Amino acid sequence: MCGIAGAAGKDSEKSVRKMLEVIRHRGPDGSGIFSQSGISIGNVLLKITGEKTQPISNCGALTYNGEIYNFREIAKALDLKTDSDSETLFEMIKSGGIETAVGELDGDYAFAYIENGKISLVRDPAGVKPLYYSTGNGFAFASEKKALYTIGESKSEIKTLKPGHMLTFCAGNIIEKKVSGFPSGEILAKDAQDLLFEAIERSVKKRQFVPCAIAFSGGLDSSLLAALCRDAKLYSAGMAGSHDIGQTEKAAMLLELSDNLHLHELTMDELESAIPAVIRAIESCDPMKVSIALPLFFASKDAHRDGFRVMLSGQGADELFAGYKRYESMKPSELGIALKKDLDNIAENNLERDDAVTMANSVELRVPYLDRNVIELALRIAPELKIHNGIRKYILRLAAGKILPDELVWKEKKAAQYSSGIYSAMEKIAEKRVQGRESFGEISGRIEAARLIYITLYPFFTASRTI
Repeated sequence: MCGIAGAAGKDSEKSVRKMLEVIRHRGPDGSGIFSQSGISIGNVLLKITGEKTQPISNCGALTYNGEIYNFREIAKALDLKTDSDSETLFEMIKSGGIETAVGELDGDYAFAYIENGKISLVRDPAGVKPLYYSTGNGFAFASEKKALYTIGESKSEIKTLKPGHMLTFCAGNIIEKKVSGFPSGEILAKDAQDLLFEAIERSVKKRQFVPCAIAFSGGLDSSLLAALCRDAKLYSAGMAGSHDIGQTEKAAMLLELSDNLHLHELTMDELESAIPAVIRAIESCDPMKVSIALPLFFASKDAHRDGFRVMLSGQGADELFAGYKRYESMKPSELGIALKKDLDNIAENNLERDDAVTMANSVELRVPYLDRNVIELALRIAPELKIHNGIRKYILRLAAGKILPDELVWKEKKAAQYSSGIYSAMEKIAEKRVQGRESFGEISGRIEAARLIYITLYPFFTASRTI
């Protein structure tokens, strides 16, 4: 939906203007700044529906990034006549306070609220929307780290606001606490597939109130989204001739959605030329992160070109329903612990990267599997239903079987960075650039290969930090 930034201290408004300029790609349709008592907050707007210009102010002030899916019900309860989720959130805070408001929200969000010299930052419980802050030169926050770099903050000073947490800054003091999460409930040991299908179906429906594209890989997770959004256009990117290209085409055919599929077959030159932009977007030159981000970068770029501002992703299904191969050897008790840990870390490991690379193309990413109700239900499903007879994501496959053909329900899929051919292509790019090696193929082991790819990409990263 947008990008937010703020600062407290000397020249706070000047700092916010500089930060907003750096994240203009997150909101090319407008911007605003509000200042009060030495604190300034700002917003750049990606207009998707009838969003109200931000920051919103009336004694206090709010700048907000995200989507609140139940805002109409809340607005009706508060007797508000508005089509704006940001205005609804503002009135909720004014009437009942931040913690009460957060307890009623169903959505993905990161926001800042200021009043009486106090800044409060809040992030949704799954961490779908990013938020970073720094105390190096007073206090500042932003949707992307690069915005904080531009006002002189160093990497060591920048921190990530944890999902589900609220941080309050006042008179030089910081207090942080958890204000939202996912409650536990009675474990479901059988017959969970109908409940799961209905929860995912509702989640998709409430995220599809505007035309949506889908990041489509042809795997179980994105195929289920496509089957639930049959009018959506499907976007996929991979190296020409790669495994993913063929599998994606086949999946679209099985879904009878071939006419909806936009397939981008990448060339080596095209891939290499995009690497600096992707590194700048995700602010990392880690080879694995870059290789995962590249297909999504091209998919969201193509979707933006075709007029889409919202893209759905299957992110989160692996962490909720045991999709990774490493889970196979775990006992049920171990699996439950591992899945909870991976869910706790999904924002840092995956969501922040995906948000950055799609918003670089002014496209908002929505993640139906990380809907609050889907997560709460998934946490109640017994581990034995997530891996059954060695089959990963077993319960999700049963649920998807209500509308997907068996060939899509039960097939295995490789990790995207490998099946798309991107990682192998990056190895070839590194081989071309690394000097003093007779053959990159003689390198022993993927770790060493990854190290050399990192060395090759690092100059792009350092250059991006100076832009």
